[in-house]
Amino acid sequence: MSRASPSTRLSGFTFVELLLALALGAMVAAILGVLVHGLLSASGSQAARLSGPFAARAALRTLAREISCAFAPPVEDLAPLRLAASTEIGKPQVVLSFYVPVPGPLGYDVEQVTYEAAPTRRDRYEIRRISAPCSGPYTNAPVTNLLFEGRFTLAIEAVTNGTPCAEWPPPQTQDKPTLPASLRLTLTMPGQEALQTEVLIQAAAGIRSPVDRQAQDAGEPADAEN
Repeated sequence: MSRASPSTRLSGFTFVELLLALALGAMVAAILGVLVHGLLSASGSQAARLSGPFAARAALRTLAREISCAFAPPVEDLAPLRLAASTEIGKPQVVLSFYVPVPGPLGYDVEQVTYEAAPTRRDRYEIRRISAPCSGPYTNAPVTNLLFEGRFTLAIEAVTNGTPCAEWPPPQTQDKPTLPASLRLTLTMPGQEALQTEVLIQAAAGIRSPVDRQAQDAGEPADAEN
């Protein structure tokens, strides 16, 4: 009885090849499991960083720090700061837009920054920061960053001469658009004490140096020369 030649063997996997395929499949499944777990953990960590009292304080500090740098760009009839509030469903609670100087390759450039508390789903909102350069190749390419999300209410009021206003420029004003002296920020979360701060806008308040203050206290003009 003759032995079958290799050319007449039936095609198929040997036992060793089957074991190797199973081992490779198990290895690929394990790697995919680790990657999926890492992505889910990163997503959970990101969600934790964007919600809760600590994230609320951090978002309010970021907003306050940038508001203090607001200035009026040298453009005629351009409102240096705009503030609007709404209680309509589906619309942002508040929208704040102003201009800030940013370092550039040839000095300082101008950037328009917009903060909005926009609805996401049901009664949840998120604070977004939208920045757009006012010149250069990226003028029409705004960048959006998410600062905080959850159940909250954000109120921003422009304060001038001790009078708060939920809109800026004030309605029915005929004056040239200017910066308010300060902005009052109030962020309220369910079951938490309201976070409130008032931010002085340096370009509008005209902070004087100690020498200027001493001159005015002495009854001398602030620009007097020695």
